[in-house]
Order: sequence, then C-alpha cells, then structure tokens
Amino acid sequence: MLSVDPAAQTILVSHRAVEGVMPAMVMPFRVAKARSLTTLAPGARIEFNLRGQAAHRIRVVETRRTEDFEFPRSAEELKVGQPVPDFTLTDQAGRPFSLASQRGRVVLVNFLYTRCPLPEVCPRLAASFASLQRRFPTEDLMLVSITLDPTFDTPEVLARYAATMRARVDRWRFLTGDTGPVARRFGLVHWAEEGVIVHNSQTAVIDRQGRLAAMVEGSQYRLEQLTDLVRQTLARD
Repeated sequence: MLSVDPAAQTILVSHRAVEGVMPAMVMPFRVAKARSLTTLAPGARIEFNLRGQAAHRIRVVETRRTEDFEFPRSAEELKVGQPVPDFTLTDQAGRPFSLASQRGRVVLVNFLYTRCPLPEVCPRLAASFASLQRRFPTEDLMLVSITLDPTFDTPEVLARYAATMRARVDRWRFLTGDTGPVARRFGLVHWAEEGVIVHNSQTAVIDRQGRLAAMVEGSQYRLEQLTDLVRQTLARD
C-alpha cells in the first residue's frame, strides 16, 4: 500500500495482476468502512475483498511472524509521519555519514549483515536496493544499508560487500558503528544465536523533509511495491 487518504476514504495500492481482470498497476480503492483506515500506514502489505468498487475486510499481512516465533515491537519504534531523529555512523569509505546531511533527498534505509547465511533475507534486501539503484539513476535518492553486525562489518568489509553489489558511493552507503540504537528506532529486533544474527526486516522510506513516509516490513515484499513507494515519495515536494 502506497498511501492512505482518510478525507477521500481511499487507499492507493500497488497490486499484482488479477488474472483475467486487470494487469499489475497502481490504483486507488475506496474503503467501504472508514474505521478500517485507522490501522493502515504506507508500506503495509494488505489483503482485501473487492466488491463493486469498494475494498472490504482489509487485512494487514503479518510479516513479523516466523513458524514458531513472533518478533516483538520495539518501544522506540517510529511511526509513519514522524520526523526521523538524526544519527551519524561510519560509511564503507571510513567517513562519517549523517542522516541530516541528506535533507532534501528521499532516503531508504534497510538493515542487513554481510555474513548472513539466508539468501531470502539479507542478500535479498541488498539485491532489492541494487535494483533500485539501477531503476532510479537520480541524485534525489539515497540508499542506506546499516549493518546489524558492526564488530565484523568494518568499513573495509562493507567496502568489499558494496563492490559486489556495484554500489555507487554517491547513491548507496553501507554504515557501521553503534548501530543498535538506530536499528531499534526503525523497529529492528535482533540478537546473536548459534553463529547467526536473528532479526526481523524493516525498510524505511524517509521523505525530503526527514519524515518517515513509509515502513515496509519483511524481506519478501514485491520489488514493484517498493519501486512505486519510491516513485510516489520522489514526486512529492
């Protein structure tokens, strides 16, 4: 879901193709019950029943669950629409990088670590950012990947990883340092267990004014959904 318009009682959705009905596209849907809007925020994955021209029984797809565990929510987690506090970390070139320095650009933030053994988690998140870097060759967008393993992921390690992703340093930064407080702010929950770091996945979209515009949970999102969110956010003043 890309946006919510309570006044018009509509939601803007980037949806898959509906076989025999319509191709994949971005389109608004009228919401049958206004109270359904109170639980929705940009970036959420939703399901609903379409009756006539209205969306009924809207359900947020839960992405924090695994087969036997549900990740808790951080008490420090930011809400969509709130300003994102500044932070300063160290990038893959060993230079300080602050969020405040990116004011005026749209910034996407995700969290990963270079030793992640699960191809459907961190490598998938990195691959999605690599695709966005190709799709949006513009200085108005900055991609930021923050490590959850700062002890191992030094600037030198991140520089090598960035090279494998063909990351341009002016468009995509990999950050290390005291990343825990920043991760909690974006709703990340993580810990080391049996040689791996167990964590949920969050991708934040920050607008040009430094506000949290959307939060995409999980690593299994459709790339087109994130592409449409970026396009919508870039189009705003």
